Amino acid sequence: MDNMILSPIPLNEFKDAIRDIINEALLSNNSIIAEPKEPDELLTSIQAAKILQVSKVTLHKWKLEGKIKSYRIGSRIRFKYAEVLEALNGIKTIKSR
Repeated sequence: MDNMILSPIPLNEFKDAIRDIINEALLSNNSIIAEPKEPDELLTSIQAAKILQVSKVTLHKWKLEGKIKSYRIGSRIRFKYAEVLEALNGIKTIKSR
């Protein structure tokens, strides 16, 4: 292994990063990611950003501005499906004015 890089990243953050990379790769290939069925079902930031049709950076900005509510579960951030749809409707209302 000639190109080994060692970094002091905690294992759980490394796992989250790998999971996010895989999810992004699946989304970019238009693979099917299960759509939520229940209003209280929790979404990852990738799923929420896809529904809102924004980048993860914009989603994070909206979260900080209070435009969309998020939930911390351990080290992960999740969004309720129903609240993402509400935020989407609110954004559409603002754009149509």
